[in-house]
Amino acid sequence: MKTDIKVDGKGILNFLKSRKVVLENSNNETIVDLQLLWFLFAMIFLSGFIVVALIISLFLGCKISIVDTSQGFLGKDHYK
Repeated sequence: MKTDIKVDGKGILNFLKSRKVVLENSNNETIVDLQLLWFLFAMIFLSGFIVVALIISLFLGCKISIVDTSQGFLGKDHYK
């Protein structure tokens, strides 16, 4: 029995475009706000630097989150 796997490329691209990687300090102030698609491209080419920077920022008490922006931007305080 053969099963076909269909991949929706447009849906995957929309998912990557509608999410953002947000880096916030301990006072909930945004340090870096980067689209997930560009973050993945940066991870491919600069993975060593980004991994070290993320580890250091976590030790300093920063928060890393992926935020869904497809519902419209409701303000910075909405995602706390």
